Amino acid sequence: MTTISPFAAGSYIANRNTSQLLALKNQLNDLSNQLSSGKVSQTYGGLGTGRSTALAAQATLSALDGYGAGITAAQTRTNVAVTSLTQVAKLGTDARTALNNGLQSIAANTTAGRSIALANLQTALDTLNQSAAGSYLFGGRDATTQPVLDADTILNGTTDSQGNTLAGLTALVSERVTAELGPGGNGRLTQTAPSATSVQVTDEANAATRGRFGFTLSGTPTTTGTAINAAITGTGPAALDISLAGQPAVGDSVSFALKMPDGTSTTVTLSAAASADSTSTTSFAIGATAADTMKNLSATLTNALKGAATGTLAVNATAAVTQDFFSGSARGGPSGTGIMPQRIAYDAAKNPIGYVAATPTNTVLWYQGENTYTTPADPTQAVPTTALDTQSVQVSATGQVGTGARANDKTIQNVLAGLATMAFALPTTSDANTSATYKTVVSKAGALLSASDQTNPSVQDTVTQLSVAATRLSNAKTTNTATQTTVQNTLDGIEQAPTEEVVAKLLDVQNRLQASYQVTASLSKLSLVNYIS
Repeated sequence: MTTISPFAAGSYIANRNTSQLLALKNQLNDLSNQLSSGKVSQTYGGLGTGRSTALAAQATLSALDGYGAGITAAQTRTNVAVTSLTQVAKLGTDARTALNNGLQSIAANTTAGRSIALANLQTALDTLNQSAAGSYLFGGRDATTQPVLDADTILNGTTDSQGNTLAGLTALVSERVTAELGPGGNGRLTQTAPSATSVQVTDEANAATRGRFGFTLSGTPTTTGTAINAAITGTGPAALDISLAGQPAVGDSVSFALKMPDGTSTTVTLSAAASADSTSTTSFAIGATAADTMKNLSATLTNALKGAATGTLAVNATAAVTQDFFSGSARGGPSGTGIMPQRIAYDAAKNPIGYVAATPTNTVLWYQGENTYTTPADPTQAVPTTALDTQSVQVSATGQVGTGARANDKTIQNVLAGLATMAFALPTTSDANTSATYKTVVSKAGALLSASDQTNPSVQDTVTQLSVAATRLSNAKTTNTATQTTVQNTLDGIEQAPTEEVVAKLLDVQNRLQASYQVTASLSKLSLVNYIS
């Protein structure tokens, strides 16, 4: 049932006046809030048609704040990484310069050179464990695991939690050099004297060892003069026969090549002289008889073989071991289970016969970080994924900057191997073999150390990549700051209430409200009596 509310004359005007007063009061409250807060409204609904723009601007500012925080953290990470790798590159270039400057001139200096190289190696290893804000820089995607073991463990080995002895680099170098030199210390060759005027050198007798370790005879020997005869016969094993048909003249010589397992060769040359030091590796004295001369030649030959073995052969072996060792990794690789360096395999008689992959329970694996490889159809073609992409930061809605790095990058491996070759192979005494040994170190270690700044790629190239990344981060930060300012100004134009305008409106509303109150108060006092009077 519908009812009609009572209506009194004049009630409409009263209700209308009341509504107007309430509207003015609400405007006064809104303006007072705007004046105190500086905001047009405390809710997005109060922004009217600008609320959609304001919401979008807030989302943009929030994203830019996130990008900014990520960029700041990445800048710190990248700057520290650049500084660290620059140090590694400098250690390599300084070491190469020292080699080329002829450090071997004084025996004491070569000993110092070993110590300096070892200290530089330890410094490089420590540098590769740098972190920023609790995150390791050179572990690829894994920023929580220390990527490189400590230098002492890497060099000297350790015992794991299961009681297994893990061999370090020092043990592996010693193992390899011992296998190369053989029991006679002359590259696994056998020297005999078939007669008073002849000497014979024979290859390693064990077929499984021959060619894999030590020297093998190769090529055709050459002689000068008519008194010295030399020839290589046989192939498995080969034998070098040197004989005297009479007394040689001063300057008469014999030369022959010794081939090493890596395919390179070194040449031994023995020359007749009126007199010669008993430790000489190049000259033999002409004796009173051909037999005496052969005795001197044989002694010099012994010195030469041992000198070549402890020099050139040992340096080559050391360089090969250090390269192989630093290619190892506890994780990743083509198989995904790590990369194992090579250890020497022995037969029942303890003769070295080849190589076998090391295991995590017998050998130190120096690199512990992430080491992901590509997965092509042909597994032999697998290569490490790009280190720079292992860590990245979002710098805009569509932009990312890579800032990753790995301590086991091939160029870094080579620099570490070069420093290690110097530390283990530089000659420590001054003798007839020092110069040849040193030149071999310069050749082998120098080539490895060139990875610091001369090869393509090099450690310096990685520094450049990270420097470019740092520049991109800086540019992105500048762009984002400019964008943030623009968006913030737009948002302020929607949300912020101009103080001068608000004050003017507030005074206007106050005046209108005051006038309305006064009029309403006056009208409330009107009556017929007052009106007539």
